[in-house]
Amino acid sequence: MAVCTVCGNPTTNKCGKCSNAWYCRTECQKSDWKDHKKVCNYPFEIKESEGKGLGLFATRDLQIGDLVVCDDPILYFECGRTEDVLISHGKFKEAYEKLGRRKRNKILALAGATLEAALSDALLALELRSDSSSENQEWKEALGAFSRNCSSVNRDGKRIGSGLYTTISRINHSCSPNTECSYLKDKRTSKEVRAIRNIKKGEELLGDYMTDGESFLITSQRRKQLMQTWKFHCECSLCSSDHAQENDALRERVKKLYDVIPIFQAREDIQGAANAALERCNIIEKCDDMKRYLPGAYLELYNILLVAAMQKSYFGFDDALIASLVERREDYREKAYELFKRTKLMTRKDYYNKMMRQLAMLGYLAAGGSNKLMS
Repeated sequence: MAVCTVCGNPTTNKCGKCSNAWYCRTECQKSDWKDHKKVCNYPFEIKESEGKGLGLFATRDLQIGDLVVCDDPILYFECGRTEDVLISHGKFKEAYEKLGRRKRNKILALAGATLEAALSDALLALELRSDSSSENQEWKEALGAFSRNCSSVNRDGKRIGSGLYTTISRINHSCSPNTECSYLKDKRTSKEVRAIRNIKKGEELLGDYMTDGESFLITSQRRKQLMQTWKFHCECSLCSSDHAQENDALRERVKKLYDVIPIFQAREDIQGAANAALERCNIIEKCDDMKRYLPGAYLELYNILLVAAMQKSYFGFDDALIASLVERREDYREKAYELFKRTKLMTRKDYYNKMMRQLAMLGYLAAGGSNKLMS
């Protein structure tokens, strides 16, 4: 049974407008309105997701770039690693015990908010067992929830801390997600989630828990990583697909192409790098679960073709395909621009603008490239 968002009493009564908050009485609902009104009109409801606990489900059709939720951290710590917070649990305990009952209940309602879950984490177990006090064990349960649900907070490509976002934490994982999370321009620790695919009403909203460096792992590798980090066996639509083996082969090929392009570039084999980058784009274009990586792949191909354009003026080409690509290089930049812009995600915008500034600084745009930035 759900518990009241404010006082923690068992209840079956939800907010009549959004169904995303539970209240045991009218007084509790009124006292929570100041906070709840910020999320009450968002296009989702929280309900049971088979085999996953609670999840977010679309209450209307969403288009690419539509806002799902904007969330502020209920707890935030400036740190280089989440492990720093977990080991120095006194800092966490102090911050948690400063929270009011309403915010504590939101944390305790998250997955992993049990002493058993906290002790199952090898990093936490030794520290928590050293505190043998039987008094006020609640903060330890909250630490378990933080360990399981916190996420890194990044600005300008650098990690600045770890935060716990109680709404975003409800988004379940998929290796083929339909939403993506981003920081906001003017709010240091706030995050937003937007649709990266068209989503139908009633469809579950899903995010990817893997890091960028794990983007092209095959099924067995992804499942192993998710079990180690998040303690679940992934049965998402991609991992459980009848075509998983075929998808794994494509991912291995894309990963190999990512790895070989810098080797070609180091050898100043621009034609080899361009061919590899083009093949990577062609594979990703045909694979729905990898299309979120397409604008970045287009932009890297554009980068390579700008270098090729500079070389062409000196050496020419014996490869007609590469010569043709060089002539059409702006098409790939424009494709990347439009795809990045469509998502409305600040992380995507900043990545695009950073790449364009780097190209300008290196003088590559002198070969006829555009200096168009995303506003």
